[in-house]
Amino acid sequence: MSTDVLRLDSLRLAYGDTVVIEDVNLTVRSGEWVSILGPSGCGKSSILRSIAGFLSPHSGTIELFGQPALQPPHARGVGMVFQDFALFNHMTVYENIAFGLKGKAHQSERVDQLLKRCELATLSERYPAQLSGGQQQRVALARALAPQPKLLLLDEPFANLDAELRADLGAWCAEQIQSEGAAALLVTHDRRQAMALSDQIAIIDEQPGRVLQVDPAQKLYEEPNHQAVARMTGEALFVPARATNHRARSALGDHELLADIEGSVTLVIRPEHMALVPDENGPLIVEHSYFDAQQWKHRLRYDGRTITVAQNERLNAKRLNLTTQAPLWAIAH
Repeated sequence: MSTDVLRLDSLRLAYGDTVVIEDVNLTVRSGEWVSILGPSGCGKSSILRSIAGFLSPHSGTIELFGQPALQPPHARGVGMVFQDFALFNHMTVYENIAFGLKGKAHQSERVDQLLKRCELATLSERYPAQLSGGQQQRVALARALAPQPKLLLLDEPFANLDAELRADLGAWCAEQIQSEGAAALLVTHDRRQAMALSDQIAIIDEQPGRVLQVDPAQKLYEEPNHQAVARMTGEALFVPARATNHRARSALGDHELLADIEGSVTLVIRPEHMALVPDENGPLIVEHSYFDAQQWKHRLRYDGRTITVAQNERLNAKRLNLTTQAPLWAIAH
């Protein structure tokens, strides 16, 4: 049976007159991976640092393991991995991992276990400056896991790595945390990583940072409650329309809707919803076409927004029209 390891209730934080986060509510349960996804500067890291005890919210409550989080950072029972890893440069890999442990016998056993699991055994006597970025990331994770925290806070720890390494280490990191039975809270602006790793994702808007929707990745993509949620989870065109009885009428034509909704709406049209045909008077302008792996990618502009659509064939046209080939999600005004 899962239990709550973290609860945020109406969290608010400001620097002077600038409100950084506003009315943030979030729950993380045992064994769960939750990501906070949002643009740079939206207050994601401030939420994490408040949980860790490095910042003091102006209002709202933080509960850790069922109790108010009133302790200093070192006594909160959470682990943290920073974006810059924050390793101790004067300590070896072994010493970095052992830093938060007490008791020599237990220390040696636990560090040896993590060195083996994190594939660092041959690097135990090296210093951080002698390691690659990926190796440093593994040391930082091993150090955070060493005291066996029930909750691990991850402050964009993969941001400084290249895309391929970021994906590989993200999956490896999730595996290690799961094997420890810990919960994880990741803040990131990388939607692909958040969607690949997370049980739940909290989408946060730009300042003041507010949580717009918390759901699994598929629901966020297919049923966003806000345009910002749709933008953060993938490419889309947003088209004004009038809706009634599972149908909508827009400047692009008639569309079937997933839900019964009435009145003014914004249609969320994803690339896979589109059937494109050349039309010299069409509303979509082709800005760029290129071949990527097994498909053609077409960068299209409509009403000031752009979207990339994959097709099996190249479209030799400057303007296109479209029909929607699946029921659409609509956001009510």
